[in-house]
Amino acid sequence: MSIVVQKFGGSSLTTNDLRQKAVTRVKDAVNDGRKSIVVVSAQGRFGDPYATDTLLSLIDPNQQMLISDEQQSLLLSCGEVISAVVFSHELASQGVPCQVMTAREAQILTDDEFRQASIKKVSAQPIIDAFKEVDVVVVTGFQGIRQDGKLTTLGRGGSDTTASALACGVGADSIYIYTDVDGVMSGDPTVVDAPTTLHSISYDEACHIAYQGAKVIHPNAVEWAKRYRIPLWIGPLAGNIGTWVGQQKEYNAKRAIQSISAIKDLAQVRVSAHDYDRIFQIVAEQGISIDLISIHPNEVRFTIEGYAVKFVKSILEKKGFKPEIIDHVAKIALIGEGMKGKPGITSTIVTTLTRHNIQILQTADSHMTFWVLVDEQHADAAQKRLHEQFILTPSLTLSKQE
Repeated sequence: MSIVVQKFGGSSLTTNDLRQKAVTRVKDAVNDGRKSIVVVSAQGRFGDPYATDTLLSLIDPNQQMLISDEQQSLLLSCGEVISAVVFSHELASQGVPCQVMTAREAQILTDDEFRQASIKKVSAQPIIDAFKEVDVVVVTGFQGIRQDGKLTTLGRGGSDTTASALACGVGADSIYIYTDVDGVMSGDPTVVDAPTTLHSISYDEACHIAYQGAKVIHPNAVEWAKRYRIPLWIGPLAGNIGTWVGQQKEYNAKRAIQSISAIKDLAQVRVSAHDYDRIFQIVAEQGISIDLISIHPNEVRFTIEGYAVKFVKSILEKKGFKPEIIDHVAKIALIGEGMKGKPGITSTIVTTLTRHNIQILQTADSHMTFWVLVDEQHADAAQKRLHEQFILTPSLTLSKQE
């Protein structure tokens, strides 16, 4: 049995015209002789009647603590149920009978978290049984079920994860994530000049790009696909443009960097101390995540999210430390497996930013990602200049490296 998973984001289901384009995609798969698992998100975005954020706004934000996370999950899950039933009606009206399943019927088992649950196991049997009668099963994304049968939700981007987990559960041939962008881009289209759509990238590159600020795909979805080596495609409803993740690719020798992105609203913490292990322990005990860690004999530096600045500063001062805080910084990430073992990357980054008077506050690197910390007011300029250097003129970059 040939099975494909097709996930339609909320922005792909907001109008009748868009839903008809989505129906066409499903019919194409069926006409090709494939069974289709259709995963749907809640329709639209904040302001649209059934969007997840709109549903949450029905509760006074100052009084949301009055209801439990369990009850909030029940509320937030309504959008996907509505979307699934509406889309199944569209399919039926086009002569494509289907079954609708919530997370309970599809047996998508998660951990015990209600609002940020992680999928632990997916049973293939309910969907395989359904395929004996129909060619299409529409599944509510974003939802899961605890071991005790209570409903959970997966957090932002959860429907992407639903699609990948189901694909792994049934051994699907491929996963298609339909969204309102052209695929994974070489840079933020609102910031850099002439960004390109990446035709093919590896699972690891996709994960790094997702974790470093690009919102086109959830990293958990990529990790599920990688685990079972299922090719994943991301792109728009119309046209042939899009990005394949996980297919065999040939790296362009002139393209060491595939994509450049940024995470803003961060703060850098600098603490002069010898017992920096205590610093990490103190912050960890408060449940605060740190990043971009740099350890020196007499000093440690790391970044935190902006919302935690006052709290972290206060906690460290109470423990006898004197942290120096640099607010409003941004982490620029340059990502690409092609940089591995290639000399000159660091030199080109430093030269490019220095030439444009952009101060570097801190750096870090791995085998496929180079991070640069800069003042937030220079974040867009940094992305733009680095994109010009590595993406728009890769031959020039290569000659400098050689």
